[in-house]
Amino acid sequence: MVAKDHLQRQGWAIHRSGIAAATLALLRDSIFTPGAAGTRCLLDLPEVQAAARDLRSELVTAGILPSAAVAIQAIAFDKTPDTNWKVAWHQDLMFPFARLVQAAGYDLPSKKDGVDFARPPLPVLEQLLAVRLHLDDCDETNGPLRVSPGSHRQGLIPSRDCSTKAAELGEHPCLAKEGEALLMHPLLLHASSPASRPRHRRVLHLVYHSGEDLPEAWHRKL
Repeated sequence: MVAKDHLQRQGWAIHRSGIAAATLALLRDSIFTPGAAGTRCLLDLPEVQAAARDLRSELVTAGILPSAAVAIQAIAFDKTPDTNWKVAWHQDLMFPFARLVQAAGYDLPSKKDGVDFARPPLPVLEQLLAVRLHLDDCDETNGPLRVSPGSHRQGLIPSRDCSTKAAELGEHPCLAKEGEALLMHPLLLHASSPASRPRHRRVLHLVYHSGEDLPEAWHRKL
């Protein structure tokens, strides 16, 4: 209950998952593209599907997700000496769909790696939950995600105002141990600095949708 209350108020929480060590090792070894900072659209991989189902079951039991929630996105991120990136303050607003979106309220259509993306309307964005399963320890030196607590309640924030709003609301570094999952609302402002001691910071980033059927179909739904 504490994690759920914290998630609602602050927009993020840490969840100690029950994912087996062998599953974490399999994910580390199989879902990352060497030399790439991130790899999208991984929900077709059996090992990602298994992790997504297990995490959903845990979060349903914890009362954080409804039983009807579905995984709609999976991305692998790795911050290494060769991919030691910086990300400015932003909200996650673009998500993958099965085809070019045409329904009212779905904006900014684009293609990434041959997949159609768009920004869903605010009510849909508010039904999404990101679950970042850490496959390595992440401390202050490893470029952790920084979040601005409570910013998920500010609606859509123009890109030009994100850093100002984060400065106003403050920030918090989200440190995690291997096997822990950072839960966060995609509308939560977040950023990341380059690692001061770069090494693997592998994360499986899943997004779950908790709402009803949509006028547009997600690219994948598990």
